[in-house]
Amino acid sequence: MALSLLDLAAIFLVFSAVIGWLNLKLFRLPTGVAMLAVGLLAALSLGGLDRLAPGLGVGDAIRRLLTQIDFSTAVLRFMLAYLLFAGAVHVDLAELLRRGWTAGVLATVGVVISAGVIGGGFWLAARALSVPLSYPWALVFGVLISPTDPVAVLAALKRTSLIPDIRALIEGEALFNDGVGVVLFGAALTLAAGGGATAPLPLAGQVLLQAGGGAALGAVAGWLAIAAMRQVDDYLVEVGITLALSTATYALAQHVGLSGPIAVVVAGLMLGRHAGGEAMSEETRRYVTAFWTIVDENLNGVLFLLVGLVVIGLRFDPLVDALAVAAIPLTVFGRWISLVGPSAIVGRVDRSLKPGLASVLTWAGVRGGLSLAMALSMPPSRQRDIIVAATYVVVVFSVIVQSLTLERLILRLGYGRAILDESETL
Repeated sequence: MALSLLDLAAIFLVFSAVIGWLNLKLFRLPTGVAMLAVGLLAALSLGGLDRLAPGLGVGDAIRRLLTQIDFSTAVLRFMLAYLLFAGAVHVDLAELLRRGWTAGVLATVGVVISAGVIGGGFWLAARALSVPLSYPWALVFGVLISPTDPVAVLAALKRTSLIPDIRALIEGEALFNDGVGVVLFGAALTLAAGGGATAPLPLAGQVLLQAGGGAALGAVAGWLAIAAMRQVDDYLVEVGITLALSTATYALAQHVGLSGPIAVVVAGLMLGRHAGGEAMSEETRRYVTAFWTIVDENLNGVLFLLVGLVVIGLRFDPLVDALAVAAIPLTVFGRWISLVGPSAIVGRVDRSLKPGLASVLTWAGVRGGLSLAMALSMPPSRQRDIIVAATYVVVVFSVIVQSLTLERLILRLGYGRAILDESETL
């Protein structure tokens, strides 16, 4: 039986709400970790049950359900608009501007360096394991796994106590480098599919046009929304304006070939910057903040639950699985290499920063649903299966291991303090 969009939304929202309630009452894990872990355990348990009792048809029923969900489309064309906007609204723009040039370098040059290092290492590992994967396709993996996922990063940072400007730096980089990553992914996929026949210079110009045009579109849209909100004082109307701003900006950017992620991030940062000023009354600011917090938490839960369930569609192969596991240290090493230079420069300029900034930034680079959505958006092929498997393993490790140990690393290196009251993170 085919389920409607409303049916699918009802199923996953109910599961997300139930898991969230149980997590809050029993485990108190970060939401993303709890959702992914439950989704993964449920998928593996159902798969085991299907092998033990195939007559029940559990596996077929679950697979039929999941085939009705286009994960990559749901993330790249719907969820990302609201999750990025919600994240950007809550970023402290003043603190981000203190590290703005560093965030810009990490979100652009850092992604390119990381992609090259990870792609090269992934290709060498594939050759060592006799997995058929050409360098252009290995580079595609390097590009899609290099951007830190803003949803996962922001979720991980909610329970941390980072120094404000370093927190803003990590948040800002995560919000911008995914937009850059999506654009670079399209270029890398074109090069890999075309066998390298496409000239790199036109592709570079296209990347710059999409990223710069998206930023300009977001700035104009944000300015128009703020101007409109200054003329009224009604939280119902103004919350509606913010919802229209995120939706229309993302949709328009997609239609005109610009970067939707970058557009909504810029618009959200502008709105957040004016939230405490004359653009909004205190009452409106509270409602806007509450509305986007609710959107963020609920979509976040559904996204990580879906990530956990994606394992049902994976094909297992010993050599590919070994390559996927090898991708974990490659990904961490590639990010660290891309951070060493900028971190050293920041440390020389600001003597108040303690050693170990590169380690904090590296471990805070959590990957999530965005990388998986890009991998799943690739056309069916042997290369796609290899890349999807590696991406999934890296994402699961990143969300569970890095998210749960990030606070401990921050405290050990002196970049934060212990949180005694969870309200301090709000």
